[in-house]
Amino acid sequence: MPSWCGAVPLREAATSPRTSPLDIDQSHFEVRRRRAQGSDGGWTFRILTFCLMIAGTLLVVDYAIRWSGEFHGENDRSVTPTPIPVDVAGTRLMIPANMIRYEGQRRGEPLGRVDLMVHWPTMTGYSVERRADFADDGDTPPFFALTIQQRQAATDSAGRLSSVYQHFFTDRRVEAPAGLVGRELSEDSGLAGEEVFFEAGSTSPFTVHCMRDDGSGFPTNCMSEFHAGETLSVQLRFRKGLLPHWREITRQTRALLTGFGVFLK
Repeated sequence: MPSWCGAVPLREAATSPRTSPLDIDQSHFEVRRRRAQGSDGGWTFRILTFCLMIAGTLLVVDYAIRWSGEFHGENDRSVTPTPIPVDVAGTRLMIPANMIRYEGQRRGEPLGRVDLMVHWPTMTGYSVERRADFADDGDTPPFFALTIQQRQAATDSAGRLSSVYQHFFTDRRVEAPAGLVGRELSEDSGLAGEEVFFEAGSTSPFTVHCMRDDGSGFPTNCMSEFHAGETLSVQLRFRKGLLPHWREITRQTRALLTGFGVFLK
């Protein structure tokens, strides 16, 4: 199986000594699964579904590593709320400078991705007055992260719900906030102990992939991805403690992105 088709469970990624997602050696990722049984056709289906799932999981791994410490540094912060032009994969956006996480992404150079930190519920960027909020490492910190980047996968979180996730749900239902259904992923998925929450009855359901609470008291993380325009994707990342606010966060995020110039379907 090619190296881009591998992953490690999110909890292992969160404790990785790596400090930057750019340092990830994808050859270190390995899918842990039981020996498949059945026909060659079943074997092919499992390979394809694993690859699709891993494409999404690597995004969450990326997020888990970033949140482990890198987000709380202040050296790259800006307190200037003035929107500045940002070229992401050929799409020109206007984003407040104090929402852009890294100084190198505020230089006006063409980018493959831009990483943002957004205060919630004010939907504003970093400021000296809210410094403590952005340093909150609890389960319900008043901020979330966004990454706008060139699209890397054919399906987003909602697409993976029908094409991948539903084939690996266990029989156990997970307690979920109002409006969402929670399901546990099986051991055969290679992501045992992780959970998917999705909006029931929607043709384009909000879908988010979360780490399961393990009783350790360490905050857990969630990630949702959705496509934008013809070439971009957006990752929305937050602590699981904010999941009950999924409707407000989703609605406000879409309005914010539209203001940047991101075309949403």
